[in-house]
Parts: sequence; structure tokens; C-alpha cells
Amino acid sequence: MKFLLAIKTAGALALSFCAAAAHAQANLVVNGSFESGLASWTTNGFLLQGFDYGIDNAAQSGSSAFYGGAIESLGYLNQTFATQAGQTYNVDFWLASDGFLPNRFQVLANGQILLDLEDILIQPYGARHTAFTAIGPTTQLQFGFRSDSGLLHLDNVTVAIPEPETVVLLALGLGALAARRRQLKAS
Repeated sequence: MKFLLAIKTAGALALSFCAAAAHAQANLVVNGSFESGLASWTTNGFLLQGFDYGIDNAAQSGSSAFYGGAIESLGYLNQTFATQAGQTYNVDFWLASDGFLPNRFQVLANGQILLDLEDILIQPYGARHTAFTAIGPTTQLQFGFRSDSGLLHLDNVTVAIPEPETVVLLALGLGALAARRRQLKAS
């Protein structure tokens, strides 16, 4: 009985810690859902032929998303934000492709390629993840787009420090399993 009470108490503490930590994890990217258009973002390298980038309503959630389709080479969507050298940051976003080839999508941090996808077939929005370690007090995050005949869509970009509760929950779970194993051996 004491064992179950200890597990319930540990679980309640872990859940409250997780809730507090989740609120503390702020998104370092401003306007990552593009609900304010391109505010806080800059673009470069998009060719001025037809539709090659902008904001539309084909969003993963909300009412706006970024679309890019530079022709023959990558065009970039950029944002710079404060970071701490040596700290690891998670980059999460949603990506969709209309499937027109050739296409290419990249994620870069301070010019270093974190993710490079080529010839992405037709797909609805899917969650993507990558990470980087900051090398200075600011980091420039870039998304590169190429789609000669179509578009790639980006929405809900977040950059945050990895949440420590994942490690805490893993430790609590392993501790509970070890305690349960000891309890079973004793009986």
C-alpha cells in the first residue's frame, strides 16, 4: 500500500513539475504561426517569377501559413533570435508538400544545415523536428524552399530549450519499475 501511495505522490509531483516547465518553455521564434503575415521574418533568394513565396490560408492550424517555391535554387525565410552559446535548442514545425518535383527543403542554424529534404512527394502537413546547439548570443534560423512547379507549406514553427520533464519522467518511470520488480521478488 505504501508503494502505491509513493508512486501516486511521485506521479502527481512529476505532473505538476511538467505543467510548470511547459509554461516556462517560451517559443523563441516570433510569429511562428504566421498569423501576423511575415512580421518578424525576412526573406531572400526567392526568384521574382510568378508565385514564389508568401502567406496563404492553407494552414496546419490557425488561419495562415507560409508558402515557398523558389525556382531552380533555394529561397530562404529567416529569423534571428537570442540564444546562449553551448545550449541545445529544439526546432519543431509542420511541413506540407503539393508533390510537384523537383523540390527541396532545408533547415539551417547560423548557416549549418540541420535538415535537408529533396523531392518530397505529395503529403499533408506532418510534424518535423530537428535541433541545434547555439554558437553565440544570437542564432539565425533559416528555412530554404525550392519547388519549381509548386509549393511547400510551413506552419507552427517553434524553437525552445528541450524540456527537462522528459528526463524526470523517464527517471520516475524507471524508478517505479525497479521498485515494482523488488516488490515482486520479495513476494
